Amino acid sequence: MNETRDLVQRAIAALWDSASSLGTDEKAHAELAGLVDAVADVEAQLAGLRLFLLHEARLTGADAVIAEAKQSVRTTAAQATSALKLSQDLAERFPLIGAALNDSVVSLAQAEAIVAGLKKLPHRLTRTEMEQCQRSILEHAQDLGPSELRVLASRLAEVVDPEQAEADEAKRLEAEERAAHRNRFLRLAPDHHGSVRITGQLSVSDAALLTAQLDALMPPASSYSDTGEIPTRDMRRADALVLLTQTAANAGTLPQRGCDRPTVHVIMSLDTLKGGLGRTGLFSLDEVDAISAKEARRLACDADLIPIVLGSESQPLDVGRKSRTFPSAIRAALIERDKGCAFPNCNVPAAGCEAHHIVPYVKGLGPSSLANGVLLCPYHHRVVEPADWPLTSNDWEVRLDEVTGLPWFTPPKHIDPSRRPRQHSRFVLEQITLEPPPEAPPCPDPVEAPSVPEVQLVAARPSADREQERARLEQIRGNPSPAWAGAG
Repeated sequence: MNETRDLVQRAIAALWDSASSLGTDEKAHAELAGLVDAVADVEAQLAGLRLFLLHEARLTGADAVIAEAKQSVRTTAAQATSALKLSQDLAERFPLIGAALNDSVVSLAQAEAIVAGLKKLPHRLTRTEMEQCQRSILEHAQDLGPSELRVLASRLAEVVDPEQAEADEAKRLEAEERAAHRNRFLRLAPDHHGSVRITGQLSVSDAALLTAQLDALMPPASSYSDTGEIPTRDMRRADALVLLTQTAANAGTLPQRGCDRPTVHVIMSLDTLKGGLGRTGLFSLDEVDAISAKEARRLACDADLIPIVLGSESQPLDVGRKSRTFPSAIRAALIERDKGCAFPNCNVPAAGCEAHHIVPYVKGLGPSSLANGVLLCPYHHRVVEPADWPLTSNDWEVRLDEVTGLPWFTPPKHIDPSRRPRQHSRFVLEQITLEPPPEAPPCPDPVEAPSVPEVQLVAARPSADREQERARLEQIRGNPSPAWAGAG
């Protein structure tokens, strides 16, 4: 054991030596990037090894090891419990994800997200179908982050059984809504230092109503200039809650926000509206946290609600008015399309974003229309806003894809000399279409191990190195890590 520890320490010391000897030229920058990637790979492999060891401790009855993991001061009790549960899931239910983690194909955060999404799939899936889902999700591990992988994993039932997927989704959403209503609470507890701590839990639909009212009342940051305070968004939302209670106490109604009353936007297909099956989304909420069509109709009975029925004309998407600011219908369409700040890797929700003219309005060139707009948070709005027109290679360039209508961002040359366009990962996720596998021949004798048909996940814009990653994945499947080879 001491020899193993010494070997690990020598490897870490070698990494420190490499980091300490780096220079400052471009070659050193390339070495630094390679070193960061190497440490990330090792970090994933060590995380996989630790989870494997925890599972071995459980199987062999090493209670002292489990107790030490739970009581360790290096983690919280919740983190320790989560790690133990994840170790069991990877070994017994999702061995391909465990092998990918151990071989650094995915990070620990990605593995946790994938497992969380896969556990939302129907329990009726067979072991072979679940393996098929694992292979499918791993093909996109190099392109999607944890949040997007969680969403994609939860949608894989569409691949193995497309006909039953919608019915299963409707049942799951209704069950979650019943559980959310059953588990709702609001607690106010004084901290005995002049404040009251507010904690609670609401259903997705009820929380959307509350969020819409708070966003309508949230004071702008400029309103705090006289006090010299620089409030965070959470502080401004707390002030909005106080304003909400004061307004309700004084008048019983809420004020208007510009020309619009506070509204909740509900997105559903025309078939969902008519038939009652399928996913219904709410603006500013994660796609997994959707509501059923039944719940959407309930909201419509007694709420300021804008239905955006995709494929219908219930809400105009592009009126093209020549106004300096974006009309409410166009802003609603921007929110539905961009879901929040469209700048790559930014996750500011739509409520905290501004509509940006791709071609500046002040030059008399760009209309306030869907085809000339993009949602950006205030920070990235300032980053992208050009100092002059036309653009130069020193400016960020925003353009909308001719096929998908989704925004792309081209960095200035001082950030990326090659000026390669970038896109938010949420748009990459949207462009992934799930396709059922081709018809497989009849299953052979059950004694033999049947081959699992490949599932094709087609991305609208595959990365250039997709074939290399696929070959690497095939190598992993054919030569699993020794640590996970016997798991499950």
